[in-house]
Amino acid sequence: MYTIDVFNSRAVEYDSWYSKHPSVAKAEGDAVKLLNLGGIGVDVGAGSGFFTRLTGAIALEPSMQMIKLAKDRTWAVVSGVGELMPLRDSSMDYVTIIVTLCFAMNPENMLRESVRILKNGGRLITCIVPLNSPFGKRYSELGSMGHPYYSMARFFTVKQVVGILSGLGLKVTSYVATLGKGVGDYYEEPRMVNGDEAEGYGFVCINAVKP
Repeated sequence: MYTIDVFNSRAVEYDSWYSKHPSVAKAEGDAVKLLNLGGIGVDVGAGSGFFTRLTGAIALEPSMQMIKLAKDRTWAVVSGVGELMPLRDSSMDYVTIIVTLCFAMNPENMLRESVRILKNGGRLITCIVPLNSPFGKRYSELGSMGHPYYSMARFFTVKQVVGILSGLGLKVTSYVATLGKGVGDYYEEPRMVNGDEAEGYGFVCINAVKP
């Protein structure tokens, strides 16, 4: 089964995660808000629009069932995949990829496309669950046991993502992280960290700028 099929068949179930884990969801949402994004942007792989509504971005999403949910949370929804975005070159002030890179068919192409649509000086925000963090290890374990979502995911270290971003000509300027107390359902105030520290957190947003 392809990733898009999983999200089409389980869209409501996936979206319910945010209401079942409000403390973690708030911590992740606050991390995104701390980035102070402005201008016109797109949220790649927006899913049900939970994070999209926090930034006011356009939602780009391939799953039709997710799109139905996202329409209630954001002002504009575009059907499409992150590896081939139906958006013009140099048209966006920012791009967010929030817990989406791990589900991409071709993560590097998704990041390359993001660079293409960014204006010079625009920001690419890539939020991940680092592979070697307690959350990353737990989700990987669940995936190996056949979890419907995590079995489709490929998690990355912060260093791996930074390497790809740098290879695409972007400059990584900062990291925002939360959920550094191990696996659990809790709230933690997001904060700025360095790249090495970021590896141990359960949710990390990498802020990169296109020259």
